Formats: sequence, C-alpha cells, structure tokens
Amino acid sequence: MPISLSQFNKVRDLVYSKPFARKNYSRKKSLTLGYFTYRLRRPYLKYRYNLYQKAHPTEPWLCPDAIFALTQLLQNASEGLEYGSGRSTTFFAPYFESYVSIEHEEKWYNLVKEKLNTLPQVKYFLIEAEQNVPQQHLSSEQQVFMPVELFPVPDSLFKSYTDFILQFEPESFDFVLVDGRARTTCALNSIEKLKSGGLLVLDNSERARYKRIHEALASWPKIETTTGLTNTTIWRKP
Repeated sequence: MPISLSQFNKVRDLVYSKPFARKNYSRKKSLTLGYFTYRLRRPYLKYRYNLYQKAHPTEPWLCPDAIFALTQLLQNASEGLEYGSGRSTTFFAPYFESYVSIEHEEKWYNLVKEKLNTLPQVKYFLIEAEQNVPQQHLSSEQQVFMPVELFPVPDSLFKSYTDFILQFEPESFDFVLVDGRARTTCALNSIEKLKSGGLLVLDNSERARYKRIHEALASWPKIETTTGLTNTTIWRKP
C-alpha cells in the first residue's frame, strides 16, 4: 500500500471483463417490463449466489467480484478497519499487520471473538447503541429503495459506534470496510482516516439511503460489483 491508480484500474478491468453479474436487476413494484424481468430473474440470482457461498464457506458475504478484487489489491496492506464483524474479520485480517474490527451486537461479538485466537493482529471492540433500536421488518424492496428520511433506525442511535474511527490520526488506514450499522456516518467519518491510495468498501451499496456516500465519493475511482440483487462498491482514495 498505497495502491496506484494503474493497479486499481488493472484489477477493475479484470473484474469487468467477466463479471459475476453485469447489472443489478432490482426494481420497485410496478407494471413494467423491468419489474417483471426482475421477478423472473430473482430466484435464479439468489440461487446462484447461494451456490457460490456454499462453495466458498470462509469468504465474507460480499459480492464475489469484490472479494476477488480485494484479494488482488490488499497484497501489501498494513492497517485495516471494519465496521461489522464475522467472516470478513477472519478472511481479511491475515492481509494486515493490524486490523480493527467494530461490532454492535453482543451475542454476535462473543461468537466471533472465539474464532480470533489465531489472529493476534485483530483488535476487536463491542460498541452497542446508546438507545433502544426500533425493530425493523423491511421487505427487500424497502431495503433497496427506502430513502434515509424514512428509514426507522437513524445513524444517531449509534454515535459512539460511528465515531470510533475519529480517535485515529488522519490517513491511518489502508482499508476500511463498512458493512455494519449506521453505514452513511461510518463511511463519511472514514474518509479522512484513509491513506491516499487506500480503499473504502461499502456493502449493499445499491440502497437508496446510502446516496450521501456516493455523492461524497463521486470523484473517487471505483469498482462496482453486483450479484444482480446486491452491490459491493470499492473506492480508491485519490
């Protein structure tokens, strides 16, 4: 690290030459050809991704093309941080000399912690919400298209969680993965903490409530990957 723009573009071209899926087919419910195409493709796309996960049980729940790209780009990484733990922790931590993982849910934290004995580079933190978090029962359509103003769990409920990264010096990290709670604030707080040439990764980046992230990073080179239903976006900080 840092990753040069030419290296980033080379990996992007590899991904785009033979993608897992060429576009996200998600559509709002309506009497349109696009929506009916989505409903017809959805079972196949879910089945195909589930097959991939069964064949790669140690990989994180990101788009396959994103995982491929990151394994190519993280060869010389040093410092990494993730919001949201699990498979991503055990998969990505070996690429780093130091890896910070932040989790908001105690039961899950305790399960993951048992698997980190062989990864001394991981610094693992449990940071729960300051207030009670409303229950959410959202359809897949709502998850994708609901604007941030209507989303029932505001980022402000997780202030200690989102602000954890602010304690670090500017340009501390080669890599930040945002795949937990309050993702908009987590991602925006991460920008100045990334080194030039570092990577910011957002899972489920197709969701409308993450619009501010896309706007903030509009000038950054990116690799957009998809399963056909969900996206993972990788940005390189200029």
